Amino acid sequence: MTAGHSDTTGDTTDASVQSAPVEATAEAVESTAGTDDPRSRQDLTGFSPKARAWRSFFETSAIISDRMEKRLHTSTGLRLSDYNLMLLLAEAEDHQLRMGELAEGMVFSPSRLSYQVKSLQKRGLIDRFADAEDRRGMTAQLTEEGHRVFEQASRLHATHIKQLFHPALDDVEADTLRQICEQIKDTVAAADRA
Repeated sequence: MTAGHSDTTGDTTDASVQSAPVEATAEAVESTAGTDDPRSRQDLTGFSPKARAWRSFFETSAIISDRMEKRLHTSTGLRLSDYNLMLLLAEAEDHQLRMGELAEGMVFSPSRLSYQVKSLQKRGLIDRFADAEDRRGMTAQLTEEGHRVFEQASRLHATHIKQLFHPALDDVEADTLRQICEQIKDTVAAADRA
């Protein structure tokens, strides 16, 4: 479900609400028009707790990604996807990974990996060479310049995170959010396997 799709599941245990006719639901929304009720606006996502949480999660993720991208690009010329790729290489042994391993670890647009690697290679930030164990495969590795640029970007990125994310929650809330995100990732992975 995307942010603009209606919540058809209802996410409620009340059978009478689940089986309510569409007309009754429309009347209920119309009856809130002109009030301070948040449902007075036309909201096609739905009003169940899960539908509202999805809308908030979707919009907040997009907003913070946009702001982080703009700040990082203005400061370093890197996109978040570039940073993600360089982070994976920086964390890897000898700062190198086979292209398949790199694609598996990418959060941003893994399908564009080849283009992205070529772009970073042109900038002298990574090298790409034939894999020693499999000559048909390719390996990507951070260059010295790439490591220097990543270190600078990493410091700036950490500052941006502390400015835009840290003030919004305490340690207990942060741990809860982390657990929820892990559950969502597990759910997505299970759906992909199905």
